[in-house]
Amino acid sequence: MPPLCALVGALLISYPLQHFGRRKTLIALCPPFFIGFLLMGLTFFGRHKAMLYVGRLMTGLVNGALTPSSQIYISECSSPRIRGTLSSLTASALALGILVAYIIGAFVDWWILALILTIFPLMLLTGMIFMPETPIWLISHKREDEARCALQRLRGKKTNIDAEFMRIQENEEKNKDKKHKIQPKELLKGSVLKPLGISLGIMFFQQFTGINAVVFYTVSIFKSAGSSIDGRYATIIIGVVQLLATAASGFFVDRYGRRILLLGSATIVSCSLAAMGAFFYMQAQWGPALATEKLGWLPLLSLVVFFIAYSGGYSNVPFILMGELFPVRYRSILGPLSSSFNLCCTFIVVRSFPVMQISMEKYGAFWFFMCCTLVGIVFVYFLLPETKGKTLEDIEKLFSNKYNADGTLKTPEVQPDNYSDGKTASIGSAGIQMKPSRSSLRQQKSNPDDSVALESSNGITTLAINPIMDSEDEKEDDGSLVPAPNGH
Repeated sequence: MPPLCALVGALLISYPLQHFGRRKTLIALCPPFFIGFLLMGLTFFGRHKAMLYVGRLMTGLVNGALTPSSQIYISECSSPRIRGTLSSLTASALALGILVAYIIGAFVDWWILALILTIFPLMLLTGMIFMPETPIWLISHKREDEARCALQRLRGKKTNIDAEFMRIQENEEKNKDKKHKIQPKELLKGSVLKPLGISLGIMFFQQFTGINAVVFYTVSIFKSAGSSIDGRYATIIIGVVQLLATAASGFFVDRYGRRILLLGSATIVSCSLAAMGAFFYMQAQWGPALATEKLGWLPLLSLVVFFIAYSGGYSNVPFILMGELFPVRYRSILGPLSSSFNLCCTFIVVRSFPVMQISMEKYGAFWFFMCCTLVGIVFVYFLLPETKGKTLEDIEKLFSNKYNADGTLKTPEVQPDNYSDGKTASIGSAGIQMKPSRSSLRQQKSNPDDSVALESSNGITTLAINPIMDSEDEKEDDGSLVPAPNGH
């Protein structure tokens, strides 16, 4: 039930994010989050199961909506230098919340835990009331004065924000003709599909490390390994490991980059999965007693290493990228879509893991996740660009056909008005060249309408140069140079 509710919540949050703003959306999510936990806690007194289901439904919906909302808010408020570190704080906060729930839940009844958890939505509500809206959203809604004040507040009173503010304005300016309602066909452009495909792929490989299967069945794995550790304390140990590793990765993500953390995390995770699978394979061959006697330490060590490696990269980097990769115009749609896909994968893994243990044994299930993780390494290595230290505007350019890999506009190509039979003209860095003619060319004049007249041995050739527009719509303007009408 929780993954499905979260899936729906993530899908429904797109409209509020776009039309009401990131800050107001986060504030609006706090009351239902509080009420959901309150209803679950009061179920003990009311004795109505419906209250429990409604409370679980509400918290699930809000949980799904909070993930993309918080990541988008943080990424749009952060400076490029520390954006990764700040974005990773959501994963650290999540790990801390899970650990707190594990510790409290080990000593009190579930309904008391639910009532205690009502504190956290109130803390979020109080904090967000005093936070500004993101400058990017304010500028996109023509509220420049508020955007400048918000940016100045975020960067500090003594910081010069003129260059950054101008860059955000320029990025918004290129979309000034795109303020109509987003059409479905716009989402099929390469500049949208490329980052979306990368984000969905990384979300898939994150979940198919088997993380939620391992988390949900940690106690079972401990028992299968013959461990005598109480299940409650086992989850607390894992929670501490996750928190420490996730917090540490936040300091590395802006130092070493997203790619390094993902590749390193996936490599160690795959080794841990291989080791866990090997133990359960030997258990099937030797019998539980002999395998536990000789290799009982292996699954416990592998489990700890698994959580350290996962928390050090795969835990937070996919969500950092979710707030970075998407164009600002489509971010409020693609972010929730990516988060929803992640939750869908979570549901599939959790529901299928018990079946996998029966159909392919425990070792087969772990080796399956290992193979998925190895494929994920190849995916990240060849397809994921590094976003460390780049502005959101520069990241957007990485996926646009208008720009080179270094973010510079591509050199335009030109064609003469008497172009035929494959003859082309181009403007190079050293001047103007025409092929296949070897005649020397001289620029004769430059017309007000941006056409250029060139004189050769064959006469005058007129070229119309259409500048490459810094636009999202690649189909309408592909940056090419077309022949100008003959004026002679």
